[in-house]
Amino acid sequence: MKKLRTITVEEHSYIAITADAGIVETSSAAPDQPMISETDASMLDNLGLRRPGFCQRVLGGVKLAQHCGIVRLNSCVLEVLPKVGFEEANDATCMAHSRAALLSMLHAARSLRLTMLQAAPQAPVSAPLLDVFIEAFLRCALERARHGLLSRYVPHSESLPVIKGRFDVHTQLHRNAATPHLLHCLYDEFTVDNPYNRAILATISLCRSWLHREQTHRLWWETHSRYASVSHTIVTSKDVARLAKDRTTHSYVSVLTWCEWLLAMLSPSVSTGQLKAPGILFDMNKLFESHVTLSERASADEFRRIEPQGPMKALAVAGATQLFYLRPDITVWKTIGNGSDSYVERIVDAKWKRVRPETDDWGIAPSDMYQVLAYAIRYQCRYVELAYPRPNTLAADACAPIFKIEIPGSQGTETVEVRVRLIPLLT
Repeated sequence: MKKLRTITVEEHSYIAITADAGIVETSSAAPDQPMISETDASMLDNLGLRRPGFCQRVLGGVKLAQHCGIVRLNSCVLEVLPKVGFEEANDATCMAHSRAALLSMLHAARSLRLTMLQAAPQAPVSAPLLDVFIEAFLRCALERARHGLLSRYVPHSESLPVIKGRFDVHTQLHRNAATPHLLHCLYDEFTVDNPYNRAILATISLCRSWLHREQTHRLWWETHSRYASVSHTIVTSKDVARLAKDRTTHSYVSVLTWCEWLLAMLSPSVSTGQLKAPGILFDMNKLFESHVTLSERASADEFRRIEPQGPMKALAVAGATQLFYLRPDITVWKTIGNGSDSYVERIVDAKWKRVRPETDDWGIAPSDMYQVLAYAIRYQCRYVELAYPRPNTLAADACAPIFKIEIPGSQGTETVEVRVRLIPLLT
């Protein structure tokens, strides 16, 4: 199978559409101005309809939004990385830092079951995301085999010289009339050659043609040899999704998730004219929120409890009807001696946006301030925080601002403190 070129861009990038069919034949590095064909653009359009907020068609090209990950198109593999600095240069170093930041957040949040990446990346990652994902899957499949493959009773129906299981008289009379020395039997065999392991082997086999690095090739051969007792069959991502999940298959959840995604991504059916663009994509708003939540939990002590996405409260009422519900990203509760909640000590609102330290307000949107002010009033909390990703190019001694909002009242003036927090992406 011919390897597709990889286009690497940052989120919110513009990708031009070209009528030159020769552009799809280029290999290795993408051009300075990323370009895709009209067919690829149509596939992105359809993906944008199925996943709102991913992209939109604009004059002469496609404009991406806040989703990051990989998408397989007709002529290329599109790799979308997060913006992690102030610079706009899309050079290899910037992309390597962006790739490392995304993998670090995914590893910490367990959003992609990256437990087999050995450790969260602390240094730039030069390999494309697809290579990294395939390596993570192979390590996950290899670890599963080392701990023992799942065995299942698999029904068999075949003619044998001796009876095994149940003798099938009806089939014997119709099929074995000319071979009376063979007896048609129905039996169950407890074996590792079952649909679960066949799905893993099918994914391993499919990944082979997409490998680039020598170390990944060696890992592929080691993993493939562990599944030598499993039959080669054609498996689709839908087949994997239909496999029964219960307590006995709990250890297979991670590797089967990889199988489902990679089979959908790498299946050759994409090139048959279907305008569906399979991909592994992540909403950076939700991923960053999970990242901030884990950071809060890691720093919380025994007297504080972290509650994500709540509690939900109505901001206003109209008669007996409650309206305009609020649901903070994170509430930090101060607990008393017996462990019960005492009050909301702090509210954190995660924003996947870029700050601008060169301005007095650091580029904080007024709508963000209005939102946390509503939280402060409704939850009676004087300390709220706006959490933004810390750019990797920001000076180490840069201090984020603290805004104070005075609220006049009958009992005097109360002050709400809004602190801007910059969350490191590489953990």
